[in-house]
Amino acid sequence: MRGRRVGGSAEGADWRIVAVYAGPMYRVSVVGVVAAVLVVSACTSVIEDEPITIPSTVVTSTTLAPPAPTTSGVGTTIADVEPSTTTLPLSDLTIKLTEIDSGFDYPMLLVADPAGGPDFVVEQPGRIVRADGANHAVALDIRDDVHFGGERGLLGLAFHPDFDVNRLAYVNYTDNRGRTVIKQFEVHDGVFDVAFDRPVLMINQPAGNHNGGMIAFGPLGYLWIGMGDGGAANDAFGNGQDPHTLLGSMLRISVPGSEGNTYDIPESNPYSDGIDGAPEVYAHGLRNPWRFSFDTIVEGENADLWIADVGQNDIEELNLRPSDVGGANYGWPIMEGSRCFLTNDCDEAGLVLPLVEYDHNEGCSITGGYVYHGSAIPELDDHYFYSDFCSGFLRSYSVESGNHDWTEMTGMTAEVSGFGIGGDGELYVVSITGSIYRIERAQ
Repeated sequence: MRGRRVGGSAEGADWRIVAVYAGPMYRVSVVGVVAAVLVVSACTSVIEDEPITIPSTVVTSTTLAPPAPTTSGVGTTIADVEPSTTTLPLSDLTIKLTEIDSGFDYPMLLVADPAGGPDFVVEQPGRIVRADGANHAVALDIRDDVHFGGERGLLGLAFHPDFDVNRLAYVNYTDNRGRTVIKQFEVHDGVFDVAFDRPVLMINQPAGNHNGGMIAFGPLGYLWIGMGDGGAANDAFGNGQDPHTLLGSMLRISVPGSEGNTYDIPESNPYSDGIDGAPEVYAHGLRNPWRFSFDTIVEGENADLWIADVGQNDIEELNLRPSDVGGANYGWPIMEGSRCFLTNDCDEAGLVLPLVEYDHNEGCSITGGYVYHGSAIPELDDHYFYSDFCSGFLRSYSVESGNHDWTEMTGMTAEVSGFGIGGDGELYVVSITGSIYRIERAQ
């Protein structure tokens, strides 16, 4: 993972965290005590979108110009999962959602433990706990540092690909000044060591919504961060089409940084020289990429990048793009989905349009998931699953067979906030009401 260094020198024995303001972002560097400290107040204004009425009907999504089929890697079969040796046509397959744990406090995501223990569950108020039945052993509690409410809170968790060696994990949360904070922890015996935490990146948020929140490591080992447009409505702060800001973008950085820096810039980032855009930005034109994930094509080289971008007036969208192609512009606010936004005519040239979209007769806030590669239901291999926070449907998309709606079998799931791939390789659905469900074969 070669990258361009960001930040100052780490020489000296005494350290101070310096938040350097650069437009609507902070870069965090570790510097010696002899350096000057620049203190900048964060903007604390909160401007919310207009409230949305939850729809009562569910209809079929629109699929737009599917890409050529790709071959994806198959997940590892875990010993405690019973592999299926029977496959059925999709028309004959029935599935169900089985509640496997409950009682969580505003759960956001389920993340497998790279050390093989019970899965971790991210709770929005500021804890990470185990999905271990009734105990819910606490792995991290930073509630005093987290601003919880609305779209703010502890929102993301990712373990470093070299966790077996470096024991590093990263979280994404909103701090008490309203900023997005990416922080690094060491994890030992399943517990996040707060004595070895380290801020990586702080990003000023001009409003309380569209915080993004998802973080994940891609196929080359870089950390990806999904950032919303800064909030309010109609891209009020003008970030969607500005690659020089970290808002409204997919960011890609190399962690941990070299020579005491908190992160490095990958040389293959499209704006790595900082001239035509912020070096951290890999793609822009997004409103609120609440969930994204990778489906590995060639291990260590490339993957499909799935981005579920939450819409405003009427369109929820799902984007598919090769992860090794940087500089994509997903169109917001020129377009919302495949439609011109706030105008009847717009220039689509150079914009990446969604693969799947649906309107607000079907839902109001898309929740993206993962491509299924579990061993229990091989018929669903290569199906990307997603839901909607408001209407609670369960759908999947396959580049070979298109869109499938499983809601008649599974029923509506209340307020799906996220998904997760467990240590067993199976796919889980997370409801913010407190429950975790596993997708299972019904017969």
